[in-house]
Amino acid sequence: MRRPKPIAAARVLVTTAAALTLVGCATKSDIRDLQDEVRALAERQDSLMDELRRATLQTQDTIRGQSLQLFDFRGEIFRQLREIQDGLDRVEALSGENQRGIAGVRDQLANLRRAPVGAPGAGDTVGEPVSGGGDAVEVFNAGVEALRRDALTTARAAFESFLQTYPTHELAPDGRFYLADILEREGRTDDALAAFQEIPAIFPSASRVPDALYRSALLQIERGETTAARATLERIINTYPGTGAATLAEDRLREIR
Repeated sequence: MRRPKPIAAARVLVTTAAALTLVGCATKSDIRDLQDEVRALAERQDSLMDELRRATLQTQDTIRGQSLQLFDFRGEIFRQLREIQDGLDRVEALSGENQRGIAGVRDQLANLRRAPVGAPGAGDTVGEPVSGGGDAVEVFNAGVEALRRDALTTARAAFESFLQTYPTHELAPDGRFYLADILEREGRTDDALAAFQEIPAIFPSASRVPDALYRSALLQIERGETTAARATLERIINTYPGTGAATLAEDRLREIR
C-alpha cells in the first residue's frame, strides 16, 4: 500500500483537529499533539524536498559530466578519423608514385627489348631512315618514320606494302624485322614469333638474322617455351660468335639454365 504524502496527511490532521474542535470532543492536549505531528510532517516534507533537490543537482552534474565526456570522445574520434584519412592519402600518393616508377621501368625494359640488336644506333628502338633514292627506299623510309612516331598502323601498312612490292630487296630483312617488332608491340605474340623466325629461313645470310633469332628467343621465354628458347640462344652463340646478339644470348642463357 502506498504511504500518504506528508502534505495530504497534514491536511487530514488539520481537518480532524477542526472537526474535533467543532464537536467539542478535543482537549488542548489532543490539539497540541496534532500540531506537533503536523510540524513533524512539515519538517519531513522539507527534508524530502532537500533530498530531492540534491538528487536533482547531482543528476544534472552527472549528465553534464557525461555530455562533456561524450563531446571529448567524439572529438577524439574525429581526430583519429582525420589521421587515418591523411594516412590513406599519403599511401595513395606513394602508390601513385610507385606505379609511375614501375611503368617507367617497364617502358625502358620494353624499349631495350625492341631495340635492334647489334645494329647501328642499337640504343634506339628504330634505326635511322636509309639514304638513297628509288621508290623502294621511299616506301621503306615511310615505314621507319611512322614507327619512330609510334604510328604502328601506318608503319605496318608501309612495311607490308614494301615487302609485297619488293620481297627480295636488300632492305627486305630489315623490313621483316620491323614488321615483326610491330606485331609484338600490338600484342600479337604468335604472329611476331613467326615473323622473326621467317628472317633466318628466307634470308639466312642477312645481318639481321642473329637479331631476329635473339628476339625469337625472348618471345619463346615469354611464352614459357624454355627448351626452345635455350636451343635458339645456343644457335646464336655457336653460329654468330662475336656479335652483339651472341653476347646477349650468353647472358640470357645463363639466366634460364
